[in-house]
Amino acid sequence: MEELDVNVSSSEGFGVAGKILLLSFISAVILMAILGNLLVMVAVCRDRQLRKIKTNYFIVSLAFADLLVSVLVMPFGAIELVQDNWVYGEMFCLVRTSLDVLLTTASILHLCCISLDRYYAICCQPLVYRNKMTPLRIAVMLGGCWVIPTFISFLPIMQGWNSIGIIDLIQQRQFNKASNSTYCIFMVNKPYAITCSVVAFYIPFLLMVLAYHRIYVTARAHARQIRLLQRAGNPQEPREPRQNLQEPRHKLQEPRQHPQESQQHLQEPRQKVQEPRQHLQEPRQNFQEPRQHPQEPRQNFQEPRQHPQEPRQNFQDQHSSHRMKTETKAAKTLCIIMGCFCLCWAPFFVTNIVDPFINYTVPGKLWTAFLWLGYINSGLNPFLYAFLNKAFRRAFLIILCCGDERYRRPSVLGQSVPCSTTTINGSTHVLRVNSWKC
Repeated sequence: MEELDVNVSSSEGFGVAGKILLLSFISAVILMAILGNLLVMVAVCRDRQLRKIKTNYFIVSLAFADLLVSVLVMPFGAIELVQDNWVYGEMFCLVRTSLDVLLTTASILHLCCISLDRYYAICCQPLVYRNKMTPLRIAVMLGGCWVIPTFISFLPIMQGWNSIGIIDLIQQRQFNKASNSTYCIFMVNKPYAITCSVVAFYIPFLLMVLAYHRIYVTARAHARQIRLLQRAGNPQEPREPRQNLQEPRHKLQEPRQHPQESQQHLQEPRQKVQEPRQHLQEPRQNFQEPRQHPQEPRQNFQEPRQHPQEPRQNFQDQHSSHRMKTETKAAKTLCIIMGCFCLCWAPFFVTNIVDPFINYTVPGKLWTAFLWLGYINSGLNPFLYAFLNKAFRRAFLIILCCGDERYRRPSVLGQSVPCSTTTINGSTHVLRVNSWKC
């Protein structure tokens, strides 16, 4: 019975001030999830360009699943947590628990599908991506995100498969005789805990880690290849010898005056014989001497040719620096996505497997904290998968600013955004070598 006292209520012991703070926090999470996911869905429905991108179908379906979590699951859990009592009956408790498992699992599977879509978009050739991500295959993947969770939610929960062997323990914890309260208790046996956790979290988590790791490696390889091509197409080293070639040319021009001096010496013996002819040679000599001077401006003209390379070199340095920053930003974005997913769901699913093997001794408050941490992920998904996307942000501004023309695209045909091979397939808030945000 001491175990019962520890696990009966997750909110037992909260004072009035604590309940107010708890209710404020939960309300903020629910409101953020509802508004964020609604905004994503409305943006895709109104923006034709967003509807053309295949990845956005997964994002809209993800937003719909998270919206249902914030409308059908979170409010009832918040009411039970604050009131310290479940007043909706045992049947609705089963329905609410089934919806909880169904929708949260669907949300996680959508995240897995998005990572696979990005993998095919970035790590495969455009033709391979088009062959892999056909409309039929996208529809099958979306259907699987909704059908697969039913086999670990409504089917086993309504049939009572999760409670085989622990029915007496569940009945003990459903009622608190001290406070005369009833609770919506969801406990699982070992087979169900392992099956549910593997299907709902561990397999999608493994696929996401592999996909995003491969995406990051491929993006870095693409950036490295682009830099090598730029260096090969714009070599800076051969520019310097070109200036040196001009100097010998100038030196070759200087000796041209010496033959004139020799010619003058040859004319001196003849001067004694033909003095009038000397006067004819003097203008010719005077005419030949200035020939060295036109070469000097030519030399001066050649010297400045090294200066236009300096701005170009600065541009290349800035371009390389921009790519390095882009790679760093891409790495940070991937870390944020995976970090938030692991932070939100890993504690719950680790505890979900461990608890049956330690005789269900995990405290109720810890269970509640881990569960709501997973719910928070439904409010973060719009920010991670949509708000980080430039096209989505523009659509959001148009919606929030009532169609302000400043945020509309100037021309669909007139856009010429320099994209790398990672964006050929149209997955815009997938990793790009130029920019993580398209």
